[in-house]
Amino acid sequence: MPLEARLDPGRPSRIAIEYFFLSNTFFNVTPLPNPPPQGGREQVRATSAKSDPAREEALPLLTPHLSDELFPEAPVALPEMPLSEHVVEDYVATGLSLKAHPVRFFRERLAKLGALRNTALRNEDLRQDARVTVAGLVLVRQRPGTAKGVIFMTLEDETDIANIIVWPKAFEKNRRIVMTARFLAVRGRLQRAGLVVHVVAERFIDLSAELVTLRDDPQRDSGDLFANPLPGAHPLDTQLLLKSRDFH
Repeated sequence: MPLEARLDPGRPSRIAIEYFFLSNTFFNVTPLPNPPPQGGREQVRATSAKSDPAREEALPLLTPHLSDELFPEAPVALPEMPLSEHVVEDYVATGLSLKAHPVRFFRERLAKLGALRNTALRNEDLRQDARVTVAGLVLVRQRPGTAKGVIFMTLEDETDIANIIVWPKAFEKNRRIVMTARFLAVRGRLQRAGLVVHVVAERFIDLSAELVTLRDDPQRDSGDLFANPLPGAHPLDTQLLLKSRDFH
């Protein structure tokens, strides 16, 4: 690329364009066709002829190989990409999504477990020391040296964040879950001091393995979000979906 183009703020770089594509930046403006309207070779040929008609004339030897007369090709018919999979791909590419939050797709099941939306913790109707359950993606884990072994966690759902306090005794009983979970449900006592709201953790449920169902459309449609993945389902590295910021 010429130096002038690199310095021109009106012309994004190739790397920037690739990130725009991976994150489907213009999804809400012009969604990508899915499934494509034509077969792969037909689409390449039509695009090439439309954009540069002289190119096909300049390469006559390649023209027969682009024809379906020699290589018949059935039209490509891909299923519609579900919103949850759009969200997963956005998180893998950029670490966030403007389309929806991953926890949104588990809300019905979380409600059956008694989990409140995080924004509900600010409801003044909840009394001090009430036992509540919250759930979300783990954003931050902190264990300050001056906190005498207390761990502070931040969970995020589709509505808000929830601040979790883990006392040393609770941590020792649940060390692996507290330190490694990416998607977590916590039950504990509500504590409020003015506008600051915390949940003092007593029990933990590691839901990280359930994130694979975001790419498992048949199970999601059945409403069984916490079932085992179907055989041959697309694997999902939950650390790629979201990596928490941990300070010890």
